[in-house]
Amino acid sequence: MAELRESLSEKLRSLGVQVGPAKVLAPSKGQLEIEDVVVGSYQPTSFGEIFCSDIVYDIAYTHGALSLIPPNVSPRLALWNKVDSSTTSIDPSTIIFLDTETTGLSSGTGTLPFMVGLGWFSAEGFTTSQLFMRNPAEEPALLAKLDQLLANANAIVTYNGKGFDVPLLNTRYVINGMLSPLKSIPHFDLLPISRRLWRRRLENRGLKDIETEILGYTRSQMEVPGWEIPIIYFNYLRTQDPAPLAGVFYHNAIDILSLAALFIFINQILDAPEIHSDISSVDRLSIAFLLEDIGEIVNAVTLYEKLLSIDLPIVYATELRLRYGRLLKRNGQFDQAVKVWNQKNKQQDFRVLIQLAKVLEHQHRDYESALQWTILAQKKLNEVSDSIPSFAFHQLKSDLLKRLVRINRKMDRDTKSK
Repeated sequence: MAELRESLSEKLRSLGVQVGPAKVLAPSKGQLEIEDVVVGSYQPTSFGEIFCSDIVYDIAYTHGALSLIPPNVSPRLALWNKVDSSTTSIDPSTIIFLDTETTGLSSGTGTLPFMVGLGWFSAEGFTTSQLFMRNPAEEPALLAKLDQLLANANAIVTYNGKGFDVPLLNTRYVINGMLSPLKSIPHFDLLPISRRLWRRRLENRGLKDIETEILGYTRSQMEVPGWEIPIIYFNYLRTQDPAPLAGVFYHNAIDILSLAALFIFINQILDAPEIHSDISSVDRLSIAFLLEDIGEIVNAVTLYEKLLSIDLPIVYATELRLRYGRLLKRNGQFDQAVKVWNQKNKQQDFRVLIQLAKVLEHQHRDYESALQWTILAQKKLNEVSDSIPSFAFHQLKSDLLKRLVRINRKMDRDTKSK
């Protein structure tokens, strides 16, 4: 334990930061303090006081296109996050939205969470509470205050919290000889499902990208880029000038608000994707795939059928036909699978043609048609050979050649038997 503390202290000292309560620079006369820059107060804990900035956004507040109205937790979201289904009936006011600002991008022992932002629904609207430590010596007080605020939490919501924020906080509790309250709280991490829902439409799926493209929110000029935040904090430790921290508090508060808005939106579209006319057809495709993955086959099929009648971009139309056809094939609905794959008026993809040829050969025993589709699949494969890894291309080419030989052998056998 002592070695871990020493490692962190050495890192801070190497950056010119003086460590420990007796060595923190006292503000010069007339110098600003954090409460002069950010609205907040000092809250007592058993380890001393910690600065807290609390803001209440009333019920009329909208974040981009979203009103921050407490949502019901979708069973589909709970299932996707592998969270106990009982969380779907919890009081929304007991859901805590959490985001940290840290001295680095690693969750190792050398990284400090100098700010922890929280948010929750209440009768007044939506509250954000930001805990900030003026120096590393205040970390136990910050963790103690966080423990108090999480005492009644029935769930937490983060964006990449399972990979970063929560492991980091758990580590800091251990280093400070404290029990972490986060280990026993159900956790909704919205990053994996956001990637799943919007990877077909958005090149980048960071929280800021999601809030702009999906939630319709644009940050003000107060925003500071995430990479700059550790630098701002270390500069503050050296100079005791809190003015640049205003942008960090803003950045963290917007992260919390966007997290809450995204949680609301995801619950809405997962619960009733059919009634949200503003959802793009590509996003509906992603939702349909997700429904199939969590076992809601009937609902997935309903969406697949609707999407088949929509003129999707060719890459997504192909993805739809492949996925839906394979589902039908697994369920023994071979005729329906052939109808999905056999779209003569559509641009044909070699992967679809291969699936079609398989069913025609093995289930329908229509060797002549299977031969025709296999030959066409060979042609289409050659046309896109430059876009396929060499090993995969040669494997596919070999498989198609074997299929042709086998189908011809079956056709000869049938001819001789007549």
